[in-house]
Amino acid sequence: MRSRIVTLSKELNENFRERDEEIAGSLLAMLSGEHVLFIGPPGTAKSMLARELCKSIKEGNFFYYLLTRFTTPDEIFGPLSLSSLQEDIFRRNIKGYLPTAHVSFLDEIFKANSSILNSLLTILNERKYHNGCEILDVPLISVFGASNELPEENESLEALYDRFLFRFYIGYVQDETNFVDIILGHSEDFTPSVQLTVEEIRKELQESADVTIDNDVMDSIVALRKEFRTSSISISDRRWKKMVGVLKVAAHSLGRANVDKSMLPILKHMLWNRPEEKVTIRKRLVEMAVAGGLNLDKEQQYLQDLHDSAKQLKDFDLPEVVTCKSCGQRFFNWKGLQVHASAFHDHAYILPDDETLYQLWKHKVSPHLLPNLIELYATRGHPVILTTPPQEKELYIKELDDFQEDMGTLEEDLGREREALVGILNNNIWLTPRDREEIMAQYDIKTKAMIKMKKLHSETREIVLSEDVIEP
Repeated sequence: MRSRIVTLSKELNENFRERDEEIAGSLLAMLSGEHVLFIGPPGTAKSMLARELCKSIKEGNFFYYLLTRFTTPDEIFGPLSLSSLQEDIFRRNIKGYLPTAHVSFLDEIFKANSSILNSLLTILNERKYHNGCEILDVPLISVFGASNELPEENESLEALYDRFLFRFYIGYVQDETNFVDIILGHSEDFTPSVQLTVEEIRKELQESADVTIDNDVMDSIVALRKEFRTSSISISDRRWKKMVGVLKVAAHSLGRANVDKSMLPILKHMLWNRPEEKVTIRKRLVEMAVAGGLNLDKEQQYLQDLHDSAKQLKDFDLPEVVTCKSCGQRFFNWKGLQVHASAFHDHAYILPDDETLYQLWKHKVSPHLLPNLIELYATRGHPVILTTPPQEKELYIKELDDFQEDMGTLEEDLGREREALVGILNNNIWLTPRDREEIMAQYDIKTKAMIKMKKLHSETREIVLSEDVIEP
């Protein structure tokens, strides 16, 4: 199953450019028995893509129709049976029509009128068709719908819109090379080399019921629901339930017994109602997919505190007491004197047994430019050099050595965690290359944090060991 899905996906991607997300999502939708909606401007190959995707089902009945406002129920569900009418029985001849199809493509789906809509809603959701007085089980797996625009705010069309779990907004091809391939290619001749049978799909859906959902996945889904309820995004309970079912099918098709957080980005095409919501939803799912695991916050804060305290600790014992002539405050070390001088630029200072006024900065202290105290100390052989006291220096170096050892262990754990995530993502055929890149970019915030920690550790050690000469 997995190898055939990979082959199908590869062949479809070779035939349709810049449609990897639509192809992966549509194949998963068919395995999950869900419906797919393609929305976008005319001429983006929505109809062709849906038809070719339907070819991946072997021995399945396929029904296609272009809906208009004037389409009648006979065209979709089959004509009335004349022989049944002779017996006063209302029944349709459904063979070859939607009620007997395994896969269907309904173009311009939102053009369905009220005479078609009710039966269509029941078929899409309950897989039932009311044929006269009979209620028939329909073999339908998936319906592909296509439309150039979203439905207007209309209760009946909103119900139809809600039936399509997978939603894709398809735009024009962007890359020029891909554009040339499209206009010179022959995509209408596509025939897949492998197919999936109806029985295999039904078996996959049945067996996936035993797949478990990790607790953190359910926590993420509950959190998403809360976030959506405070915003303008409305998701029905039915859709949430179906999304969980899709996650189970996706996991089972990969040979997994459980759904982990790395699979959450699969939901990106099932959660939006309006195209403008897609970017925010996608970003949030990627964040949730890599949340948890190794947490560096505590270590980062500890190292930052160590760095800040090391800077504050460095000081210089003044060779003699300095007194502020302006306010009488006495100073025994450089740090205190510096803070005071920064706050009071017009204050001047004196030394014991010396009435000469000194300043700390090279600017005028009213009314005259005073001699600089730092220059005086330099001439007397006592340059102002900030250093870490020997006893504290020893303690800091030990702290930094211990932390460096811990960082080595953290870096090894981070490497193993990253390698495991890469393996999980590469095994997940339902994620596109873009999905993997975005997930790894989000995860590598931790890697960048580790690099910053190593740099900060080196800077902290340099602060502790260095001697800073204060220039006048």
